[in-house]
Amino acid sequence: MTKYALITGASSGIGYCLAEGLSQRGYTVIGCSPPQVLYGQKPLEKKYGLISIPLDITNVANIDAVAKQVGEITQGKLAILYNNAGISIAGPAIEIDEDALDKLFQVNVLGHINVTKAMAPYVINAKGTIVYTSSVAARVPLSWVSAYNATKAAIDAYAQTLHGEMKPFGVRVHSVITGGVDTAICDANVRTSLGESYYEVPGVYDSIRSSAMMSRDVNISPEQYAREIVVDLHRWRDPGFNLYHGARSYLLHWVSRWLPLWLVEFGVQYHFKQLKVLNYVAKLVKSGKYTRKHIKED
Repeated sequence: MTKYALITGASSGIGYCLAEGLSQRGYTVIGCSPPQVLYGQKPLEKKYGLISIPLDITNVANIDAVAKQVGEITQGKLAILYNNAGISIAGPAIEIDEDALDKLFQVNVLGHINVTKAMAPYVINAKGTIVYTSSVAARVPLSWVSAYNATKAAIDAYAQTLHGEMKPFGVRVHSVITGGVDTAICDANVRTSLGESYYEVPGVYDSIRSSAMMSRDVNISPEQYAREIVVDLHRWRDPGFNLYHGARSYLLHWVSRWLPLWLVEFGVQYHFKQLKVLNYVAKLVKSGKYTRKHIKED
C-alpha cells in the first residue's frame, strides 16, 4: 500500500532533505512550495517521483484547492503531514515593519494552522503523524529576531494542544525544537540600515550580522537533521511531543527551563554581541545624550 507524506517548504534546506529522507523510506512525497521556488524540487521529482504542487500557505483558498487535490492523489489517507515552511525577519522588537510582521505570522503560524485544518481528515483516516518545525527560538530570546521567536513559540503552543486533541484518533503530533542547522533561513536578516532607530549606535550592525549567521555558525547539516527526524518518526514507541534536533537544541531547551532569565539573556546577548550595543544605549540614555533620531552632539 502506498504511503503518502506531504511537506511544505520542500524546495530547499530542511524541507528538501526531509522529502529525500522520506522518499528513501518508501513514501510517495508531495512537496508543496510557493510557485516561484517550486523548481527547486525538480531533482526530487526525477530521482524519487516526488509530486510537486505549488502552494502559498498564506492563501486559504489556495490551501483548500490543494487539499482537494491531495485528497484525490492519496485517496484520502495521508501518513505524514510535515508543516515545515518558514521565513525569518530581523530588527529591534519595537521597530518591526508591519507588512513584514504580518507576512511572518501568516507563513510561520497561521499558514500551518490552516494547512493542518485542511489536511487533518486525511491524517485521521491514516492514523498518521503531524509535525511542525519549531525552534530553540521558542525557548530562548535570540537577539534581534523577537517576532521570529514569537512565531516559533506560537506554533509550538498550538501543536502542544493539538497533540492532546488528536490522541483519540490515533494521530501523533510532534513539534521539533530545532537547533543549529546549516540553512539559509536567516541569511537575509543582515541589515545595513535601521533608519530612525533607538539602536543606531556603534556595533549594532555587527550584532545583527552575528544573529543572522546563527544557523551558519554552530550547526549540523540539514541532511543529518532530516535523517535523525525520519528515524524518530518511525519509532515503534512514540518518542514524545517535542523532538530535539540540530546543534545545541536540547541544551538550549534545558537552559531555558532551569536557569534564571537574567542569566539566559546575558548569555544570548553576549554571544550575539548585543550586550555591547545595549550597554552603549544605556550609557547614552543615562548621560542625556540620546534621542530616537540621533545622538546629541556634545
